[in-house]
Amino acid sequence: MGLLAPSASFCHFQITGDLPADFSFALLAQRLQKQAFRSIEQSSEEYSCGWVEMDDYDCADFCVEGHVWREGRVSFTLREDRRKLPASLLKREITRLSRQFLAAHPSFKRVPKSEREAMRDQASQLLFSRTLPVPAFTDVVWEVESNRLRLASLSQKRIDCFQGLFHQSFPELRLQLLTPLARARQLTSAEQLETLAALNPSTSPNALEEIAANRWLGEDFLGWLLYRGLNSAADYQVSTPGPLLQGQPFHAWLDQRLLLTGQGQEGEQKIAVAGPQDQYSEVCTALTQGKQIAEARLLLQLNEDQAWKLTLKGETFSFGAFRTPMHKSDTDPQDDPALEAEAAFYAKMAVIDEGEQLFNSLLKEFLALRLDPSWAQLQGQMAMFFRTV
Repeated sequence: MGLLAPSASFCHFQITGDLPADFSFALLAQRLQKQAFRSIEQSSEEYSCGWVEMDDYDCADFCVEGHVWREGRVSFTLREDRRKLPASLLKREITRLSRQFLAAHPSFKRVPKSEREAMRDQASQLLFSRTLPVPAFTDVVWEVESNRLRLASLSQKRIDCFQGLFHQSFPELRLQLLTPLARARQLTSAEQLETLAALNPSTSPNALEEIAANRWLGEDFLGWLLYRGLNSAADYQVSTPGPLLQGQPFHAWLDQRLLLTGQGQEGEQKIAVAGPQDQYSEVCTALTQGKQIAEARLLLQLNEDQAWKLTLKGETFSFGAFRTPMHKSDTDPQDDPALEAEAAFYAKMAVIDEGEQLFNSLLKEFLALRLDPSWAQLQGQMAMFFRTV
């Protein structure tokens, strides 16, 4: 599903590098047009990828500024069309071509290897020409001022494809996955940064290596949230910049679904817990046995009508199935579809910004405790509590 759907998954990137001084919509459109999507429906090509407009996945013109550049946000979509052949169908076609070859060459008892390879290519091309490509769409929203980017996918293949195409379009820029540690750095004071740096065992600038070395951050965060929720302490306040007022109260807790991981004799073990829970006794027992919460469903709530739900990946802090409050718009058949699409974009981005502000406020409160010398004492209290549940 796209970023503007009721529920969408996305990861975050930080963009580094310098855009040209004359960067404008005209230059942006030119860059996107160079890597625009090209249809393969009338050909036998297997794969095609490129940029299209977010409001119209069949349009790759980027001619109208309001469709792409919206109040400091750039929005577009990665489209990938791929033809897929069932293995049984390909095998059947190769068999048919093999029989034709043997009938034309009675001195052969079997098809030579070189001929079979040629037949495979011939069969693929023939079947590709009869098969419609399957499209896939991945929405992108780029905050130009903060150089923050949201990508509506958690698939590593999609992420790799996006990064490659983005680099071709903007070679002067670099995409850096926003790791949990990087997000934490943005929410801590100068004094806390020293403590955070001391807790980081990774010395590599590689984002994936930093993520792997700092799984403790997500594990401790999710464990703390469970502890707070079980102690009826789910009240928090907005404390980070964004559309919501500073000090505005909200509630947050882990909601019904958790995934725990830990090392066993035969390698990594996973335990999934789902459904309504009373005291999360099964989860608490697993925590006392050395398991850690790797993923959990998180609910953020301002009031009965405004709630955000997401599956938080503790290792990466990516947002899975991020559901925002429903936005009801009054539509009229006489309304301009382009203006409706633009209004829907702004409304959706507003509630996404609010949800991320709530998440950042929650994380900031945790970091204030995690980076304080008193954390060891609180950690001991949490361990004792989990043993007695």
